[in-house]
Amino acid sequence: GFGFEVGTTITNWVELRAGVSIMPGFGFHTDTEVEYAYNAYPGYDFDNNIPDYNNEVTLDANFKRVQGSVIFNIYPFGKKGGFFVAAGGYFGGKDIIKIKGHADPETIDLMKDPYVQIGDYQIDFDENGDVNGALRVNKFRPYIGIGTGHFIPKRRINFSWEIGVQFHGKPKLYANDEIVNLSDVTDDDTYQKIMDKLTVWPVLKFTLSGRIF
Repeated sequence: GFGFEVGTTITNWVELRAGVSIMPGFGFHTDTEVEYAYNAYPGYDFDNNIPDYNNEVTLDANFKRVQGSVIFNIYPFGKKGGFFVAAGGYFGGKDIIKIKGHADPETIDLMKDPYVQIGDYQIDFDENGDVNGALRVNKFRPYIGIGTGHFIPKRRINFSWEIGVQFHGKPKLYANDEIVNLSDVTDDDTYQKIMDKLTVWPVLKFTLSGRIF
């Protein structure tokens, strides 16, 4: 992604920077079918009574994400050396990925408990024929990293790089804004074990900065 930051020098050993980072709306879509527990109207003939009946649903997934940040650059050897330790936090951008789809409300009304199947779990439709899902992390995420360079350059332009991690907690799966407990929808706990271990988000950043005055 890309971002914008502003900063200031607090002491000869500390800089403060705040900004916004943006992950563009990369995504993909896939076609699936509406599943249901059973027909709400037994004996109803979908094909003959609804000529335009289509059981397919297109699911769109989007990785777009906007985060804010407030971070301190600490220079343990003074700013002449250029090495710094970064500490602070990110906020906002709790959705790592969003999924949405839509089906004909008339078709949904004829089914009991309609849903789409993604892997081993289900996401239910609402009364409008919409289905929404998301993989979410904590709203506030502490951050720590290391790097070299000066965010506030001595000259007009400066380049710096940084590597670190956000501590975002265990990701949680949501369907229509309600949390999904994977143990309730599948006997295979592989996905849950993987999600429980993905508690950090790696960050690699290259920054080109300049002085305003």
